[in-house]
Amino acid sequence: LGDKTITYSETFKFFMTTTLPNPHYSPEISVKVTLLNFAITPTGLEDQMLGIVVAKERPDLEEQKNQLVKENAKMNRQLKEIEGEI
Repeated sequence: LGDKTITYSETFKFFMTTTLPNPHYSPEISVKVTLLNFAITPTGLEDQMLGIVVAKERPDLEEQKNQLVKENAKMNRQLKEIEGEI
């Protein structure tokens, strides 16, 4: 932390909660964390669970999805910049 080195523990878990009904996180953050919405629909829960299974059974597909999300975010930023110039 700060200028001090700390040891990393494989069992470390960090949980955050919010009272916001629909918090927004950047795509870069979203691919690095697992978001759990307790006000989720059964279909949404099924989609989240499927994503976890894919990440465990086919990490190559999960990595490909993460890359696509990052590329999509980058292209959206570029689009906004180009629209701003027009």
